Amino acid sequence: MTFDDQTIMAYVDGECDAVTIKRIEKAMTTDTVLAEQIGRARALRDRVAGHYAPVTSEEIPDRLAALLTAAAASNVDSSFAARKFEQETATRAPRGIGVAQWGAMAATLALGIIVGQYGLGDASDAPFAQEGGALIASGALDNALETQLASTQTDDSDFRVGLTFRAKNGTICRSFTGEAVSGISCREGQQWHMVSTLPGGPQSDYRQATSDAINEVAADMMAEAPVDAGAERKLRETGWR
Repeated sequence: MTFDDQTIMAYVDGECDAVTIKRIEKAMTTDTVLAEQIGRARALRDRVAGHYAPVTSEEIPDRLAALLTAAAASNVDSSFAARKFEQETATRAPRGIGVAQWGAMAATLALGIIVGQYGLGDASDAPFAQEGGALIASGALDNALETQLASTQTDDSDFRVGLTFRAKNGTICRSFTGEAVSGISCREGQQWHMVSTLPGGPQSDYRQATSDAINEVAADMMAEAPVDAGAERKLRETGWR
């Protein structure tokens, strides 16, 4: 797997998402060129930081402080920056709650939507069923998790599969997104058991936010980085074991 310069710099600066971090760190164990590239990027970052450290620690000269004070007292509209900060804070809010707490609240909402729309196992097209006290994938969702490969699926699928990975307990898990519900399901025996659910949504922005939240939960569950297309195909051939 290759990573562009922008992704590498984001990794060095600590700005990558958790799944990308796992992918890079796994690749570094066998890719010496990538490891050396990241080493050089870190050295460059440290040199730049060291060069500008004395400047950033200096006090603001009085003449500049006066200009800043005058600007603040003027009629210049600074509301854009405030609005942008509020929007970014709102976007980050769910992560600030914590993965476990956010996941529990979102799961409750997602299940409420599903039960309200389909009932629980009462409709042939319901994505979930209940068996032995466990919530398992059913219908189109079960078919997607069982047969779809992330590398070859079509856009008209009811559910799109995202990541396939081995969890820390050894089971194979897959993330998915759909208009009604999204989440993570893990293979137990011949069934896909739900371990995390989030509300779905047709809007691209909402679905992207949902995918980001799912990936954060998945990263916490992973024993290592998600599998690639070849490994995903082999897992399907062996019954997801």
